[in-house]
Amino acid sequence: MNNVYGDFSRYYDMLGWNMFARICAERLNAFFKLRGWKPETVLNLACGTGELEKLLEKTGIEFTGVDASAGMLREARRKCPGVKFVKADAAEIRLNRKFDMVLFLFDSANHMHSLAHLVRVFKNARRHLKKGGHFIFDINTPAGLKSWEETNIRRHRKYTVITTGTYNDEEMVAEVIIEAFIKEGRLFRRTAQLLTEKAFEISDIFDGLAKAKLDKFVVTSFDPAEEIEDAGRLWFVCS
Repeated sequence: MNNVYGDFSRYYDMLGWNMFARICAERLNAFFKLRGWKPETVLNLACGTGELEKLLEKTGIEFTGVDASAGMLREARRKCPGVKFVKADAAEIRLNRKFDMVLFLFDSANHMHSLAHLVRVFKNARRHLKKGGHFIFDINTPAGLKSWEETNIRRHRKYTVITTGTYNDEEMVAEVIIEAFIKEGRLFRRTAQLLTEKAFEISDIFDGLAKAKLDKFVVTSFDPAEEIEDAGRLWFVCS
């Protein structure tokens, strides 16, 4: 399963996919306020275009971002020149230091091609986490990925985006083709991206966290309006 963004990374933020980072920034700020604590250092696995780092730059947190996409990192470095960004797989990176918080957000867990790969990320997050620190991630449930099974057209004065999704119940795998037409003068530039995401049984996620020695956690529905049993996305805070 290869979701490494190529040319599409140039338009990722413009097409609105940075909105999730804004929601996560609000959640994290609320978490810091509730705890009366703010991390000094954060490792952001699968950091994408660095939008979260940009949104939280005034907090004074020292971020380190990791992503497998050179295109995404190019955008991140342009946006946040003072942040260290590293090209690597979230399961393989070894930084020889520990952080107050490790993040793995915006479907990144669903981008793992197998449960074994996801567990390796969990273990690597634990490896880089200071004692008493927090590992936070979100993950789409089978119900969440099944909702991708439709075609949507979104029009804006600068672009048109068409998304077409399918879902395989047996394999719990969703595929979505994102096709965008970006206005450049009197013409339109076409770019496309195929995304493949996998859902996992909640019991397997719990077992994976236990194997990574992250068995102390709180899990909630990402959308407060949804009951956790029916949630399309879950939010985990682990320690």
